[in-house]
Amino acid sequence: MTLARSRWIAKKVSRAALVAATKHLPRSRAVARVLTYHRFGRITRDPFCVTAEDFEAHVALLAREGRAVSLEDVHAFAKGQRHLPADACLVTMDDGYLSMLEVALPILARHRVPSVAFVTASFVDAARIEGQPEPFLTKAQLRAMHEGGMTIGAHAFTHRSLGRLSMDETVDEVTRAKKTLEDAIGAPVTSFAYPFGTHGDFSDATDRALEDAGYDIAFHSQHGPVVPGMITRGATLRSLPRIKIESGEPLAQLDAISRGAMDAWSVVDRNLWRLQRVRQDVVPSAT
Repeated sequence: MTLARSRWIAKKVSRAALVAATKHLPRSRAVARVLTYHRFGRITRDPFCVTAEDFEAHVALLAREGRAVSLEDVHAFAKGQRHLPADACLVTMDDGYLSMLEVALPILARHRVPSVAFVTASFVDAARIEGQPEPFLTKAQLRAMHEGGMTIGAHAFTHRSLGRLSMDETVDEVTRAKKTLEDAIGAPVTSFAYPFGTHGDFSDATDRALEDAGYDIAFHSQHGPVVPGMITRGATLRSLPRIKIESGEPLAQLDAISRGAMDAWSVVDRNLWRLQRVRQDVVPSAT
């Protein structure tokens, strides 16, 4: 997704300005943040494609400072059952692109940093999908990621907004995704990330559908930290926040974001979510 130069500059300036304005504000360090990546490589002005060099710097920073934690850690922390290091971070990746295996996994393994790949199940074995910048994983490659230590979670079946579907369609999306991925890796899949994850993409009803399907924990894309015992503060284990990481930003900015400098973007998430919506009828067709 290459942006026009003017939009790219506006996006980078706005994010940098928010980080600069908030990075020194006092905030609790006894929280966890779930970082969201998508693809890895070199595509000009693509906010979702982080270079291998930048990703390695991010991962090395978290490893060196002892802030990298696992999905299991965050799950227990959200239930108030585990303490985590200050400014703990969980690395997650969405969609199921090949660069997760070829670029991200070796870096994560080298630094012994846990991670989660949220994979859109119908994209598996779909080869290259029209309009997408790189191929998606095959079943064999997905299994290799699982065997390499990466946790596999679901990102729905066809990457449609669950908030726009009927309940029957939602149930089908989450159950088919779970079964497809479990059949591919030969292990349980109990975590989920909502496609798009804006305010209109999840609800109490979709939460119940996930619970009924057997998911233990799920994430949307609303910015903010996971706080200790968050389940007791009105959230559920199937609607927890994440922080989007973008390309074209220096390590110092990533460091500040991982410590809460983008948490304030939640105001945009809550109030301008309709403007964040994108084309949501993504259904794979092999080419």
